[in-house]
Amino acid sequence: MALRLVLLAAAATALDDGLALTPPVGYRTWNAYAGDIDDALIRTVADALVKKRPSPWTNSEVSLADLGFSRLGIDDGWQACGTGWQDSFHAEDGTPLVNGTRFPDLKQLVAYGNAAGLVVDWYEGNCICMDAYTLRANASWAAAAYAKDVDQVYDNGFAGVKIDNCGDDDAAGFVTRVNNIKNRSTPVLIENSNQGMGWGPPKGLPTDPDGWCDMHMYRVGGDIGPDFDGCVARLQNVVPFTNTTPISRPGCWAYADMLEVGNFGFGEAGNDDDRSFIESRTHFGLWCVASQPLMLGLDVTDDARVDAVWPILSNAEAVAVNQAWAGHPGRRVVNAPSYQVWAKALENGQAAVVFNRDDAANLTATVNLTALGLGPRLSARDVWTHAPADGVDAAAGAWTVSDLAPHDSRFVVFKD
Repeated sequence: MALRLVLLAAAATALDDGLALTPPVGYRTWNAYAGDIDDALIRTVADALVKKRPSPWTNSEVSLADLGFSRLGIDDGWQACGTGWQDSFHAEDGTPLVNGTRFPDLKQLVAYGNAAGLVVDWYEGNCICMDAYTLRANASWAAAAYAKDVDQVYDNGFAGVKIDNCGDDDAAGFVTRVNNIKNRSTPVLIENSNQGMGWGPPKGLPTDPDGWCDMHMYRVGGDIGPDFDGCVARLQNVVPFTNTTPISRPGCWAYADMLEVGNFGFGEAGNDDDRSFIESRTHFGLWCVASQPLMLGLDVTDDARVDAVWPILSNAEAVAVNQAWAGHPGRRVVNAPSYQVWAKALENGQAAVVFNRDDAANLTATVNLTALGLGPRLSARDVWTHAPADGVDAAAGAWTVSDLAPHDSRFVVFKD
């Protein structure tokens, strides 16, 4: 109860609707399928999210949904492009037009996901059809369309919506949709996918730890891709939101973008799958210790691909660090040419990830535990092995990481 009261207090200056008090966790379709989606695929994805697999960490079977990945986000690709008024995908009264061949009944699709124990999220602000400029040429029609977009979310039972930025240059689409959502009695999760463009209202990045934040999560940079160095670069955009008094907080999470875990070339001819596993694990650990929304983006219908990264995704201790809140979302504490250290406060301790930035050379480095705010009496648990961590000299206030392979990481929870 005490933790929840702290979360509610911290969220009070965001949307203050009780949602996203911890970083949202789930799945989005874009990284795996782009716009090639339909009803059958979404149902197969839902089945995959609730499929039980043996856990390498416990004597039980668990599903991705059991581990918290229970949001299923349908991304771009549902629209009937060019079939509406003035070649848009909105009717003259503003109703968004769905590709009925791909998605014959959205309400039934959402019900299928709900029956499996999932919540289903939607997508607005289309980038494939790009009808935003057509809408904006007629302000009254645009306002009707934005209102009907929100009707679509509620009428079909979606629990959240990702609002993209394609063509919404004046922010009217984002603002009008959000205001329509705020006027409803039931809130839905709002993702501002503005890709880090601009600061402050009406749809830019929040700037005040106690001020405006009309979204539960907000993109702080451009689109991510299946490239390890690119993923690390995206995370650096989170740094300005993690100062001593952080802007990224419950109900208002800075977001480097969807996860690429499982997408670093697994199964491709000539690929080093061992290195791909290492990169996926480091990527996941960084997103956990930086309190990033954990939105999976691999093809979860591909059992071989899921199995390849199952020891990462099924590591409940890593997810628990992501979901913990002790007053700060986590921060970059060391930014050296060959490595970085990220750390996050926990109750009675800290979690920390050190990772090797080098593409070729192994790393040996010593981290000053004082920089993590740790005292001389502590225990250290390796999250990747579920065993006591090596290299910790509490008396000397040092943590030495030895012979760390390129792009590999150590993920440790320190307790006083």
